[in-house]
Amino acid sequence: MRAINSLIRIITRQNQNVKISFVFKSLYGFSQGIFLVIYNLYLIELDIPLDMIGMVLSANPLALAVGSIPVGYLTEIIGFKKSFLLIYGISGISLLAQIFISRVELMMIAAFICGLALSGDFVANMTFLAHNTTEDDRTKIYSYSSLFFNLFISIGSLIAVILPNILINLELSILIVYRLTLLISGGLLVAASLLGMKISQNLYNQEQQVDFKPYFQGIDTFTVKQIITLLCLGISLGLLTPFMNLYFIYHLGSDREFFGTISSLNVFFISFAIIVGPLIVIKWRSVPVVTTVRLIFVSFLVIFTWTDHLMIGAIAYWIMMSLFQMSQPISLGFAIRASTKRHMTAVISWINVAFWLGYAIAAPVVGFFMFQSRYRYPLFIAIITMLLASSFNQVFFDKIEKTFKTKKDISTVL
Repeated sequence: MRAINSLIRIITRQNQNVKISFVFKSLYGFSQGIFLVIYNLYLIELDIPLDMIGMVLSANPLALAVGSIPVGYLTEIIGFKKSFLLIYGISGISLLAQIFISRVELMMIAAFICGLALSGDFVANMTFLAHNTTEDDRTKIYSYSSLFFNLFISIGSLIAVILPNILINLELSILIVYRLTLLISGGLLVAASLLGMKISQNLYNQEQQVDFKPYFQGIDTFTVKQIITLLCLGISLGLLTPFMNLYFIYHLGSDREFFGTISSLNVFFISFAIIVGPLIVIKWRSVPVVTTVRLIFVSFLVIFTWTDHLMIGAIAYWIMMSLFQMSQPISLGFAIRASTKRHMTAVISWINVAFWLGYAIAAPVVGFFMFQSRYRYPLFIAIITMLLASSFNQVFFDKIEKTFKTKKDISTVL
């Protein structure tokens, strides 16, 4: 209860821009919750082979990687208000386009355009919050923003279970049912774009010269180490998250209703993990916390890989997603704290590039193995790449964090 009261106090004292950012993340999460449960199944209903589904799903994260730096640059030029209008407006329209396209090539193009737009969600939102919060609040705001995102992913997942069952009773085909459900996913992103009009004056110094140099001058040794670590992390998560519904269906013998239900319950575990994460860092340090959390993630991924029991797989899934969501704000906050203000956007952009590039590499790999009914093979690769991400995090960044000597430094390294 104290944690909830603290959350309410911190959010209510923030300015309008921060509150709007929370609404952005909520609508985006709601959209993603529906999309993650339904979209793969929709593609299967279109009789698209699993290996081609992997190719379709790789287009979005590839665009997220390609677009991170240009969108970060664009945000600095046109400001946050116009950026958010473009980010959510274009992504919503292109997501809606995917629903009415049946050719795989056109689907990939629409998914790529959607990813290009959404590449700004991470870069612009992180920078937006950094400019609109104090250093004392920033750690918790990042964590709470992630909490809101995951809360509404869970709500979207639940809608993705309930709504199709209602629509099926109207004697609609399952393909039409999936299409109507996905319409809500795209519509939510379009609605998010309209909120961009309510953003108050940008806090960027408009007299500051904007160019590409900081994005490349910011590629120092620290940034390269972040890129290597996040590439491994992206591959691991890319082998898991976009295909989790298919793992449950083909690997564990589940159905859509079961997966949608356990996905909606994720929020309880993720909420606890996100709230507890910053408290652990105050007692310990962010780098060893992230390393330990990722190693625990691996242990439950091993369980998920080898079990044939549906509920054991569900419990492992809950814990894995909670651990990932606990570690991400801590890891990203450390990267921001360790970078200079001038290079902050560049560092955030390159981290995003690396993560989503790994995600894009992973998708066709999963599609290839699933097409051959080898469902455990991509899980093995996910175990190895998560172990690498954990090891690199400890080896690369532990000494850097130790240079933050005061307790205040340690508590704000998120």
